[in-house]
Amino acid sequence: MNIFSVLHCEIRKIIRANVFWLVFLIFAFGPIMMGVGIILSSDAGGINWKMYLTELLDSLAPLGLIGYTFIAAWVFGREFSDKTIKDLLAKPVSRSKIVLSKFIVILAWSLLLSMYMFAIGFAVGGILGVAGGSASFIWDIFFKFIITSLLFIIVTTPGTLLANVSKGYLAPLGLILIIVILSNVLASFGFAPYFPWTIPSVFQSTGFLKLSSIIILASTGIAGIVGTFAWWRFAEQQ
Repeated sequence: MNIFSVLHCEIRKIIRANVFWLVFLIFAFGPIMMGVGIILSSDAGGINWKMYLTELLDSLAPLGLIGYTFIAAWVFGREFSDKTIKDLLAKPVSRSKIVLSKFIVILAWSLLLSMYMFAIGFAVGGILGVAGGSASFIWDIFFKFIITSLLFIIVTTPGTLLANVSKGYLAPLGLILIIVILSNVLASFGFAPYFPWTIPSVFQSTGFLKLSSIIILASTGIAGIVGTFAWWRFAEQQ
């Protein structure tokens, strides 16, 4: 089987799962509640698209980290929890192609979730009468949000490794909750540019990253990817 056949099977398997649709249902509540809260807490007529989207996305980007981590952990971890790992390994396809196809699905699903949350938040603002924004500004802030989402997706790769090592998706979810708490503490002490899981938020707020932050972020992502490929190559998955 070539990579496209493996990827096609992986996509069909994901779309047919109830979890795929539940993720979008659950993560619609975040932008809705945040958007409504931002508008209601502002002075009447005193909020425009710049204020609204800036505040919304600064809060929404870290929320996406939980969603992206769940997606990454579930795509790999479900093979163990559903006892389908033996059937998967019995297929006439290399393990590296299986891992690559899963990473591609994780990227596509996570980006789709990111765009979905932005669209929900934007719709809430439109329905509740937010005004004063240009199309170019909205496009620019959407583009920055997508880049931020990609940076958060990069740092979910250690979660994929943990999902395989722990043979499930609960351990990565527990870890990310700890990381979210730790992120708030480190950010308050000024360490946000140096902690992998807060670096994307720095980009969301400032629009740029220092070289040290880029190196830390890239190293974290690469370590998770290489570790996952190595685990599938050398570890016993039975």
